[in-house]
Amino acid sequence: MENVETGDIILTVSELSHILKETLENNFFDIRVKGEISGLRTNYSSGYYFDLKDEYSRLKCIIFKSDIRKIKFDVKEGLSVTVFGRINLYEPRGEYSFIVSEIEPLGYGELYMLFERLKEKLQKEGLFDEARKRKIPFLPRTIGIVTSRSGAVLHDMVKIIRSRFENADIVFKNSSVQGQNSAAEIADAIGFLNLYSEKIKKIDVIIVGRGGGSIEDLWSFNEEITARAIYNSKIPVISAVGHETDFTIADFVADRRASTPSNAAEIVIPVKSELAGKIESLENRFRQEIFNLISKRKTVLMNLIKNRERFSPKRIIHDKKLRILDISENMKNSTRGRINLFKLNASYLRKRLLLKSPSNILKERGLFIKGLSERLDRAVRITISNYKSTVKTSSNNAKTSLYAVISNYKNMVKTESKVLNSLSPYNVLKRGYGIVFKEGKEVVSSVSAVKINENVEIVLNDGSLESEIIGIKPSGGGQVQEE
Repeated sequence: MENVETGDIILTVSELSHILKETLENNFFDIRVKGEISGLRTNYSSGYYFDLKDEYSRLKCIIFKSDIRKIKFDVKEGLSVTVFGRINLYEPRGEYSFIVSEIEPLGYGELYMLFERLKEKLQKEGLFDEARKRKIPFLPRTIGIVTSRSGAVLHDMVKIIRSRFENADIVFKNSSVQGQNSAAEIADAIGFLNLYSEKIKKIDVIIVGRGGGSIEDLWSFNEEITARAIYNSKIPVISAVGHETDFTIADFVADRRASTPSNAAEIVIPVKSELAGKIESLENRFRQEIFNLISKRKTVLMNLIKNRERFSPKRIIHDKKLRILDISENMKNSTRGRINLFKLNASYLRKRLLLKSPSNILKERGLFIKGLSERLDRAVRITISNYKSTVKTSSNNAKTSLYAVISNYKNMVKTESKVLNSLSPYNVLKRGYGIVFKEGKEVVSSVSAVKINENVEIVLNDGSLESEIIGIKPSGGGQVQEE
């Protein structure tokens, strides 16, 4: 549009924005710019957003999702980079930004190097050790908050805490959270809440935090004074600084890190209604368990009442008596059976002993000799008869032959007699041995067969001795028993 009075050209805002857009975008494309990344925000669904800054100026940069896959390194806060791309002007707001298509790392900026050096130092001192970190109380009565009263963080945290558990008390200590001296104010605020807890009212947990921002905005929470104040706090501390992707030294030192201040308010205290619901559920379960227990006990009691006769002491004693009688009878039968077995064995051994006794042996040998004698007599008579009938006119040689046969039989008788005499126990007696008989003429072959004071007969070669047992001495060398 042209002013008819002055002849000047008057542009609308849209027209000017359009001219600037064409001028900038047509003249500033395919250019390279270097600087330090600040205020990085990563959104993988749309892209990366950050400021590229140097000592004096800042340039808003965007890496769209389609170009993220080209990046071969981790894009981090404080990293010095060279970006390649073009200038873009967003006409509706008149804002320009740099659209990055390529990015290359150069190194880390000064603040990032300070961050890493302090992190390494404090880590070596043990300020980050998980073992020393305290557990956040499940249901704190009083919650301390350190942040700026001018920001929305305080309002959001208080609102969330009140909505979750309105009975919780909140003690707030104002502190600047960025800029010069802010780190010292944060440290003083933490110390103040610890003193307040000792002198006035116990504070169970402290939340230290602020909203998101660039690395410079969050630098108060990367200062050593802030880190040591959190470490020295006697009260557990939750660090709630920036956004989920922002990490500060305070996060590493704190007893717990929250991704955002709102998240810290959710972490610090449970929802009262949920707790009430859990308590009610537990109460119902407790009542049901008690009811079930009483019901089971009642059933057991009723069964005991019904079966009291079965379980009465009298019935139990009676059953035990029957059991004892049964066991006793079994023992008697078992003992009786063993005794009978021993008797049978003793009878068998006694018969064997009788068969081996000297009297039986002598009797057998006598019968054997008698039989031999009878056989000899028969043989002699038969032989003589045969000789008489067949050889009546025998010469002297025949008589001699007869006498030879008779002589042979006589020699046989003598030999058998000698064998019999050698087996006779009475020949053994001539050598100084004796045979011991118990009453009833039972031969004693073992010391276990006699008793003290028992009368025995000792048969010797030329007679017998009447004796009484006054002691017993086994062959194993045991002691003599006397009465």
